[in-house]
Amino acid sequence: MNSRIQYTLKYIKYWLFAKHKKGHGVHSPFIYNLIINVLNNKKSDEALNAVFDVYKKYLKSKEVLKFDEIGAGTNYKKSKKITIGEIIKRSSINRKYGELIYNLTKYFNPTEILELGTSVGISTAFIAQAAPKSNFNSIEGIEEKIKIAKKIASELKQHTEFIHGDFDEILESVLEKYDKLDLVFFDGNHKNTSTLNYFNSCLEKIQNESIFIFDDIHWSSNMEEAWEEIKNHPKVKVSVDLFRMGLIFFRKELSYEHYVIKF
Repeated sequence: MNSRIQYTLKYIKYWLFAKHKKGHGVHSPFIYNLIINVLNNKKSDEALNAVFDVYKKYLKSKEVLKFDEIGAGTNYKKSKKITIGEIIKRSSINRKYGELIYNLTKYFNPTEILELGTSVGISTAFIAQAAPKSNFNSIEGIEEKIKIAKKIASELKQHTEFIHGDFDEILESVLEKYDKLDLVFFDGNHKNTSTLNYFNSCLEKIQNESIFIFDDIHWSSNMEEAWEEIKNHPKVKVSVDLFRMGLIFFRKELSYEHYVIKF
């Protein structure tokens, strides 16, 4: 069975068994408010619309990028030639999840933010737009992609700090810039061991209100294994599975629970 069929079957299973779309049956006020005020928030504003406009523009881009990329699960470099629009279609977050991370960021108002995996800067733009005064660093291993991310940030008048380098080599030095991490978006290396290593490194900087967001938690069995280990870590109090993304909360006042919420 090919990976696309497997992914579709996983989504069907998720859709059949996920609950709490409108908050019914949720006893935690924190999670209930998250569902009502963030997951079900369909109100747009001028700042979000500006990102949507840039997103639509670059989604249509025929500009070709040439670069070497290390594929997930491999140790070799693949030479790629692909349009910006195709990169966004294949690997960036879509409007639905872009709006989600914008609303999450705006709702929790983090000031110290880190992103692992800039790509061409779509997710970066949604986060930065919701937290314009934050200290936001985004790490990307491919310099050609960072150039596009910088263009997008410039068009939106955002002040994200883009850092080029291999996560394994530079993450520790980047983390030294932070006294704490309020929000981390993990969207880079999709290998089990690497994801867990980055998670554990960032754990050193958490505080009670920190939020970790993981993209593509059901992308492969490898990522699902990482997600299972992450959500069962002793420091994690609540996890939320939204199929594509997983949310992790560390708040000590919350009861230990894992939610699969229809989104």
